[in-house]
Amino acid sequence: MKKALFEKLKPMFPLIAHEYQEIGPIEELLYRLAMGNTFNTRVVGLEAVKRLRHEQPGCSITFKPSHFSEADFVVLGVVFRRNGLRVVIEGGNNLFIEEIDIFRDVLPALVHPDLRRLAAAHSATIADYLKRRGAFKVFRNPVTVKHPQDGSEIKLGRKDILSLSRAYRQHLVEQREMYLTFPGYSALRASLLDILKMESVKTGRSYTGRIDGFHHLPFQMDIEAALDSGVDLYVVPVNIAYERVLEDENFAELARMHEAGEPQDKIYLQDIGYIIRRFLEDKRKVNLSIKFGEPRKIDLKAHRGDVLGARIKFAAHALARETYERMLAMQPVFPANIYFHAFDEQFNRLPTRVLRERIDDVRERLRQLVWGKQRRRIDLHYVLGYNHQILCADEIINRTFEVFAALERPITSLDGDNFVVHNVDVARQYRNHIAHFFEPAKK
Repeated sequence: MKKALFEKLKPMFPLIAHEYQEIGPIEELLYRLAMGNTFNTRVVGLEAVKRLRHEQPGCSITFKPSHFSEADFVVLGVVFRRNGLRVVIEGGNNLFIEEIDIFRDVLPALVHPDLRRLAAAHSATIADYLKRRGAFKVFRNPVTVKHPQDGSEIKLGRKDILSLSRAYRQHLVEQREMYLTFPGYSALRASLLDILKMESVKTGRSYTGRIDGFHHLPFQMDIEAALDSGVDLYVVPVNIAYERVLEDENFAELARMHEAGEPQDKIYLQDIGYIIRRFLEDKRKVNLSIKFGEPRKIDLKAHRGDVLGARIKFAAHALARETYERMLAMQPVFPANIYFHAFDEQFNRLPTRVLRERIDDVRERLRQLVWGKQRRRIDLHYVLGYNHQILCADEIINRTFEVFAALERPITSLDGDNFVVHNVDVARQYRNHIAHFFEPAKK
């Protein structure tokens, strides 16, 4: 980006900028209690990031994770802060919720009515709170906004949004920040589109349990920012995997509300309300895996002097594909993934004998499987017994029932001598989490 344009855009940074603040001990305690009562968390690979940050404090690091739950922001924020890492995180639609106040609207409605009394002395919109916790905005569509400092109206078209995002990315790299963006996209089949046998592409959190790729544009911005700032930039893929996603049953309703054109604040309250209630209610703890890949430095030598940007764009596509595959390769397998993968595509009921046989087939395939260009062994940590053998079919079924059947509306159950899936949308999510391991390798 030309220096003159960068300087011109700097006064607009407050439109998207984070206001990273340290959190107090009470807030940290609440986060840790919420996580501890919900997940058994396993973190792998973060030591390499901490070592890099210690040895090369003058570099910048960007994290590129999978994105299956709204809880990602919380769990990643807690992990980073507990490990002494200051990381700012891209925020999507949540950072545009300017009208909903946490103390006036959220806590009384979703936790306890008496908490409304806090609104007399406290005020914080969803957007304000997230910004103070290190989130920065990403505009996706043309919009008219008010400047946060002087109140003037600013119209942002697509070209303006792209330029502002590029400039702010360069600012983050120049400041040697560690920052996280969600580059994933996934196909979402809505009811109307389903009639036409078409799909729409959704960015951000996946509603289907499947991420179809990483978009090249965030990586192109990263490369350009590193070139223009002269700062070394490292890319770290992150795989976040839930044995049970908190809001898995809510995705169908969210998709319906989006398709029906419901107001954004109403959709958000439905979304965050469901998640908060899941955090608060009595439930069985499930496993959560957070895995960080090896930091890799972006090689800038070949891109210097690329006036037209063709080489940069080509390199961004290649980097996106490589990072996407590295993220997928870290995906662990949970018992429920095997269980739901044993059903057919329509999740028709299966006799107990047939399901056990199909689970055994999946187990055998996983036992021998290596995946990706690097021919890596896949992560079977959560499906191995004390003897380092994959759990037998009955153990796979038992664990799945512990997590998915002990509910008012069970996802699956045993009906006589047949296993039945009651919620196909949810079951398909967990089948999709490991679907890439069973598909032909892409050339």
